[in-house]
Amino acid sequence: MMRSLVRMAAGLLLISPQVAASEPASPAAPQEKLFLVQFSLGPAWVAGKPPQEQPGFKEHGANLKRLRDDGKIVLGARYADKGMVVLRFASEPEARAEMTADPGVQAGSFTFELFELRPFYDGCLARAAPQAAPAK
Repeated sequence: MMRSLVRMAAGLLLISPQVAASEPASPAAPQEKLFLVQFSLGPAWVAGKPPQEQPGFKEHGANLKRLRDDGKIVLGARYADKGMVVLRFASEPEARAEMTADPGVQAGSFTFELFELRPFYDGCLARAAPQAAPAK
């Protein structure tokens, strides 16, 4: 099932391998790779308690916002009781260290699995532009 999820995410991204590999954070930065991170509920998650009251949840959200602002998150989504992000990092150890340090993971609310993605379709994933309100 995990291989199917990785294939699905790679297909959904539709990122050109050339684009993914040729957009370093700075001219001196090494080429970055894509990684799929799947978050699952961890041992500290309290059933029936709202997410915002779970240990480390607010800090987890702030950490994901920081990664988005830094251009490290390419895509994020929730499904069932899981979440996923696609990250851009130079190496697997760097991506793994970042996720291990996530406050929600540290608090035990989440666990994660990490897989390198190797996209094979050219294209892009763009968010639909909001529709303009009709003129009155």
